[in-house]
Amino acid sequence: MEMSFAQALNEAKQVIVQQSNRIKTDAEKIKQQQQTIVDQCSIITDTEIKLREQTAEAQKQQERIDALEANIAQAVVAREQAEAIVDRQGQRLTTIQEQCEAQEGRIADQDAQIQKLRAELSAAQEQAPSTEDQQALSAMAALLTTKKTPTKEKSLLRLNDDNRAEAA
Repeated sequence: MEMSFAQALNEAKQVIVQQSNRIKTDAEKIKQQQQTIVDQCSIITDTEIKLREQTAEAQKQQERIDALEANIAQAVVAREQAEAIVDRQGQRLTTIQEQCEAQEGRIADQDAQIQKLRAELSAAQEQAPSTEDQQALSAMAALLTTKKTPTKEKSLLRLNDDNRAEAA
């Protein structure tokens, strides 16, 4: 079977049209792939930017975490120191309370002793001479200590003798 020239041309034309359609389809696919590559490059670039931002943010968060851990460590040390201070103050308070109780006991003993001494003083004051008694004693002592003059003694003796004579 031999083909005629027209048939060969028609077949060649059909092959060329088919090839042309395939080339157009392939060109369209290539354009789509190129666009996909451009889109994916853009996505990759965006992703890399986001990844850098997230890395920077993660680093900031890590720095914050490190700072917070340092603050926590300081707070723990401060809490331990505060607890130690509170414990020492509690011990001091207990000691002071014990001393206070001992002082209260001594005060009560001293108060009882003071009351006893006041009772003794009151009893001694009752036995002691009153102010009037002291004045009378002073007057008597003054009288007894004054020197008698000889003329007074003689006149007293004469008076006594006269009084005896009259009585007789």
